[in-house]
Order: sequence, then structure tokens, then C-alpha cells
Amino acid sequence: MTSGTAALCLGPGPSGFMVRQFTRRTPAADEIEVAVAAASVNPIDVRRSEGYGRRLLSLIGAGKFPLILGNDFAGIVTGVGSGVSTFKAGDRVYGVKPASSEGTHTSHVLVKANHVLAVPEGLDLHPLATIPYSFTTMWLAVRGAGLIRDNAPGKSILVHGAAGGLGTLATQMLSAWGARVTAIARMSNSKACLEAGATEVVERTDKLFSSLGRTFDVTLNFATWEDDLALLGCLRDGALGHATTVHPMLGNFDRLGWLRGTLKTILQKKHHRRALPKGANNFTWVLFKPDKAALAELRQFVEHNHVNLPIGLFKQFSGVSEAFDHVRKRQPGRALLLP
Repeated sequence: MTSGTAALCLGPGPSGFMVRQFTRRTPAADEIEVAVAAASVNPIDVRRSEGYGRRLLSLIGAGKFPLILGNDFAGIVTGVGSGVSTFKAGDRVYGVKPASSEGTHTSHVLVKANHVLAVPEGLDLHPLATIPYSFTTMWLAVRGAGLIRDNAPGKSILVHGAAGGLGTLATQMLSAWGARVTAIARMSNSKACLEAGATEVVERTDKLFSSLGRTFDVTLNFATWEDDLALLGCLRDGALGHATTVHPMLGNFDRLGWLRGTLKTILQKKHHRRALPKGANNFTWVLFKPDKAALAELRQFVEHNHVNLPIGLFKQFSGVSEAFDHVRKRQPGRALLLP
């Protein structure tokens, strides 16, 4: 049987990771197999390696250790399912996979063909491995806050966590759509935020949110749950809305169990929704999932070289722990694993 290699996460504690071989299986009818050239280590991978989200993710078979982490990848098609006509062996592709126990930190990944995009001619594979998961998550937040390409021009958007992966991609996309982005970030990251397309960069302080006033059409929280109510206070009457990717839902279930976790989540969400200003109806807690419309938008931006994330570290599977430490310590640039 043909085998592959994977970086297996053993769970929280000193054991960490091990590299192991596995037996590759034939793609299902709607799948393709990709020989992975690079896969990204995202903050969610680090948190999942520490046990975060295990209770809720167990519902989809993604909460039990050992498991293979990773959601995005770039590589070469090595096999196609019987129902796939969009790709063939040898095609260069990049894409995303939903949370599972068989993620993308592996030499060969099986993925739904409709979660994959063709790499434009002349583009390097490695940088594209940093984008699909973050772009999709960001796009779900933007859409959840009521913002689309058609209504974005001239809108005033406040992005918290603008120097991170989600914030950078949001700033790049929204500025390209014609929106005005105010970025909340450290002053040491102001140049990068402005280069991404921000109109203004402000630093997080105790008085920041009151000084900004209720002037924004959309607020996006990619930074910290503790600031979520303050961001809602920056929306004007009649604003489009707010979305956050740093809500406490998964943590509530981890800490409190199913019943108390559900109650806590419902109460928190209602409390924050009530803080929306008059006329604002959109309020979303984002959970990642592959999305056809998000991938269609990503295709356009990649084809025009309008989105990118800096890479700070390349590591073979033998250095997987170092790649995770790079992300855990919030060191600059994305971390990529190379099988």
C-alpha cells in the first residue's frame, strides 16, 4: 500500500508531536488527493493542540487525540475521485479543509474538490498555503457584519487586531472594496497596516474606544473578547453591524459542559446583541467552515495579487514543535510546515 507522512499531535503536555507514516486511501467520489507542498500553522492549531474546543469538536470527530491538525494547504494533485472533473493529476492547487482529526499537516491530504482552487500560473505555492483558512474566517466575519463588495464603498470600518492574519487580510480586502479602514494595532505595526490599506492606525489604550465615538458602520473583532462590548459602542445608529472571531463559545463548553456551556453562551450573546445601536441588526460570532462564496472571492484576490501574508518560518515535520512555538509566542510572520 502507498504510504504518507503526517505530523501527529499527541495532545497537551510534554509529548507534543510525533511524525508517523499512514496508509493513503483512494479519494472518494467528490474528493481529490493533494501532495502537500506547504501547510500553515494557525493560532487555532496551537489552541487545539492544548485541548481547546475538544467538547464541541468531538461532535464532528475532531476532538480526540491523537490527531492531525491544520486547515489550509498548497500542493500538487495526485489523485481525483470518480465524480471530479475540475482537477486532474499534476494540477497546482491551494485550499482549505474543515476541522477534523485528519488535517493538512501531512504529506498527502484528501479534500473536497469544491474546497480547492487552482493556482494561477506563475505564482509560488508556499505563500498560498498561508491564506485560505484565515481569508475564509475573515470573510465570514465581514459578511456576518452585513458587509459585501457592493455596499462597502465609502463605509467606515473599525478592525481590532488589524496586524494579525485575519486583520491584515480584512484590511487588504476592504480597502480594495473601497471602504475606509481604521486599524487598531500596536504602533510598531502601523506601517504594515497602512501598507495593507488602512486609512488610519490607532493604538489600543484604556481611553481609545470612547475617543473614537459612535462613528463606524462596521466593527470587526479579531483581537480579544474583553474589548467586544467597547467595539459595539463604536457603531453609529443605523450601522451595518458587528462580528467577532474571538467569542467564548468553544471555551464555555470546555469549561462548563453541555448544559451550563449552552446557557452561558446564550446569555453572553444576548447581552452583547442588546448593545447594538438603534437600527443595527447584524451580529455574528464566527465559527470557521469552508464557504463557496468566500473561496470565489479569494480566487479573485489571489489572481490580482491583492492579498498576502508574510512568512516568518519554514519547518520540516521534524521541526513541528518549533513551528507551533513560533505561533504560540506571536513571533512575526506565518509558520509553514513542509512535508
